[in-house]
Amino acid sequence: MNTGITDIYYCDECNREVKGYHRYCHNCGEYLGFDGTKINLFNNSSLQSAFIFFIVYLFVCLVVQTTNWFDSYDRLIWVEIFLAAFTLYHVFKNFQAIKPLLKFHNFNIVRVAGCISLAAIGSFIINIVVTKLNFSFFGTDTSYYEHYSIYSMPALIMVYSIALYPAIFEELAFRGVLYNYLDTFLDQRVVVIVTGFTFGIMHLSFISLFWLVPFGILVGVMRKRFGTIWYGVIFHFTFNLIAVLFDLYRHGHLWNQ
Repeated sequence: MNTGITDIYYCDECNREVKGYHRYCHNCGEYLGFDGTKINLFNNSSLQSAFIFFIVYLFVCLVVQTTNWFDSYDRLIWVEIFLAAFTLYHVFKNFQAIKPLLKFHNFNIVRVAGCISLAAIGSFIINIVVTKLNFSFFGTDTSYYEHYSIYSMPALIMVYSIALYPAIFEELAFRGVLYNYLDTFLDQRVVVIVTGFTFGIMHLSFISLFWLVPFGILVGVMRKRFGTIWYGVIFHFTFNLIAVLFDLYRHGHLWNQ
C-alpha cells in the first residue's frame, strides 16, 4: 500500500483511496497489509467528538420527550435555538471539511423533482400507516396541531417547526457534523448506516424506527452520492411538509386558517 501525501493511502491493486487503518480495500477487497496508520478508536478525537455530539442531542430530546414542560411551543423554541446554536458551533469548528457540503453540487432539476416526488409519496404512505398503527396498538389519534393551536397562524408555525427547521438543522447535524466526524475513521458506507440509525434513535419513537432508519440511510446516501446536504434538505423538508398538511387535513384545519 503506497502513500503519497501524509495519511493518504492508496490500494496497490485498484489505486482507490483507502483509510490508513483499513486492512482490506473496500473497492476490490485487496489485502492492504499492516503498513497503514494504526488508530486507537478509544483515543480518537473524532470518535469522542461524534459521541459527545450525539449524546448532547439525545439528552436534549430525552428531556423534551419525558417532561411536560416543553409541550408549549414558546418553551420548545428555546430547545430549537439551543440545538441550532450547538450544531452551528460544530459546523464552524469543522468548517473547512463541511464547507463543500454547503454548495449545491450536481444540481439537476429532474433530480430535485424526483426527490420532492419520492418524499411526498413516501410521507403520505408513512403517515397513513403510522396513524393506523397508533390507533390499533395504542388507541391514540394524536395531532400536531393541538400544540400550536393557541398561537396566531398555527399552520405557519407548524411548517417552520416541523418541516423547515428539522430539514436544515437535522441535516446539518447528522449528514454534516456527525457524518464528518465518523468519516475520518469509518468507511463511508458504514457512516451512512450509522448516521441513519442514530437519526432514528434520536427521535425516541420505537414504532417509527421502521421508517426513520431507512429515511436516515436514504438521505445519507444522497449526501454520499452527490457531495452536498441540499438534496437531503429538500427531501426532508418535503417529507415533513406533507406530514404537516396531512395532519391539518385529517383534523379539519387545512382550509380553516
